[in-house]
Amino acid sequence: MNFEDLQKTWQSQDAFVKATINADLVLQEVRRNQRQFGATIFWRDVREVGVAFLMTACFIYVAVKTHQWGAGATALACFWVGVFMLVDRRLQHRQRPNANASLRACIEISLFQVNHQIRLLKNIFWWYLLPLAIGVGVWIINVSWEIPPQGRLSRVELAGLLLGSSVIICGLTFWLVFWLNQFAVRNDLEPRRKELETLLASLK
Repeated sequence: MNFEDLQKTWQSQDAFVKATINADLVLQEVRRNQRQFGATIFWRDVREVGVAFLMTACFIYVAVKTHQWGAGATALACFWVGVFMLVDRRLQHRQRPNANASLRACIEISLFQVNHQIRLLKNIFWWYLLPLAIGVGVWIINVSWEIPPQGRLSRVELAGLLLGSSVIICGLTFWLVFWLNQFAVRNDLEPRRKELETLLASLK
């Protein structure tokens, strides 16, 4: 029996049956869904933080080897993303439900966690994409300015070509990342939130 079936069963029974028969089953299902959701978020954060710190190290190496201060700006942007996710993860860890928490408490905590993820992904432009865009932009400008003239093209023309192509490529990449995250909000997180809100309302 999945979460939706349990929810329908819970809503269709009278108050006495709800309290005596289905409460434990619903609580078990809520906890199971909570654990699965938590594991998904945990491993997503592990991947994101790992990549952020790996890229930080790579761009620091590039900055030191090539003496391009723009690569240092990109490293700083990657470092910011990694630290932001670690701090956010630490703050959310405090909301972990008690093993003996009641059904209502588990649902409320799950709802809080889902709402937090929705806010996080809806604002991904500000804490994730914008810092990276600034860091990469500074590095591209740095690289563009250091390119020597080639044939008939002056340094300014080469810099303009590199900047223009970089803006298009990075813009499309960042837009795709933003779209995928909003897609996840619409198709996964918001339906999950509605289920939890409905279940919580049925307990009143």
